[in-house]
Amino acid sequence: MKLHLLYITLIIIIIFSGCGEELDLSQFPTNQNPGVIGDTVYIPQSPAFMGFDQPADIFIGNEPLIYIADRMNNRIVQLDIAGGVIGYSIPILRPKKITQDKNYDLLVIATIIDTIPPNILDSVDVVYRFKLRNNNGLITGLQPTIAFKSNQATPVPGDHGRFTGITSFPDNYYVVSRSGPNNSSQIDPDNAFFKIDKYDNTIPVPQRLSGFEIQGQGLMSLQEVSSIVTIPYSYTDFIYTQSYSDEVFKVQWVVYDETEQIYLPKFTPSGNIDLLKNGLFSRPEAVTVDTRGNIYVIDSGKDSLYKFSGAGKLKSESFGGEGTTDTKFMNPSGVAFFYKTLYICDTGNNRILRFVLSTDIN
Repeated sequence: MKLHLLYITLIIIIIFSGCGEELDLSQFPTNQNPGVIGDTVYIPQSPAFMGFDQPADIFIGNEPLIYIADRMNNRIVQLDIAGGVIGYSIPILRPKKITQDKNYDLLVIATIIDTIPPNILDSVDVVYRFKLRNNNGLITGLQPTIAFKSNQATPVPGDHGRFTGITSFPDNYYVVSRSGPNNSSQIDPDNAFFKIDKYDNTIPVPQRLSGFEIQGQGLMSLQEVSSIVTIPYSYTDFIYTQSYSDEVFKVQWVVYDETEQIYLPKFTPSGNIDLLKNGLFSRPEAVTVDTRGNIYVIDSGKDSLYKFSGAGKLKSESFGGEGTTDTKFMNPSGVAFFYKTLYICDTGNNRILRFVLSTDIN
């Protein structure tokens, strides 16, 4: 079977049922009529995708197919857009973040057990590369390669090379974030972003992106980065989230200054930007951007989905709260957008939820 024949056979099925409830945003104003947001209603899609054990991330590929980091089942699940299972990866330990480049290669952050000097077995986060084209687009039975891993040991077992986010640019370069307080190496540091080329060339070390602060509470700090996502059609810019409890600016959009060759914040507090308001987020774990430039942030600490305009303004189409109903979550950790549909990893409830805005329904 050729790759394109697999994708042509996909059928998009959307079944509508129910209506959403709305998040209590405390001091942030929202419409108080449950389920109705202005003239907009969130329509949950039925049924939810089930059969996972703590799904940690979701990514919609270029095919398009759906990929789930089924963390506690130690695998990646490949689905069609209707939620039908196409296949499962070979076992990989604790997958947690996924992206895909334009070659249809799937890049997955997971863990291996490796020997760390001096001859100590330790858990090490790595980036796996699944070359789907080599297997007719199917993940079943495909042996991945290790694309990137840290070479710097840390004094605390289990903290070696803790990768927390991954995203790919249109030219197939990709960025990996790493967090942790135990590695202060200037060559291979924690609390940093690394840009890696499409050939996985990381020798002697990958390019460390500049303009960020390793510690502190400034606009460009990198404490406990939890996710990153590139901006559609941009070869440089991205948004990242931070789950560090004392961090002030937990979601930040950064842009690349070609002249200074450093990253700078797109938004500053002086602009009265909702995205930067202290206290809005608790533990943001994932972020995505739709085709209109809207930003979606999933907050595991508040069991909620926040939506912002491309200008960083909080939109009333934000909802959630702890629970098991169609519009409630429990420790959600992943979010993706495709063709008017929002997908959320409801991690604590072991399911994938889908939503369509009523204004997007023809």
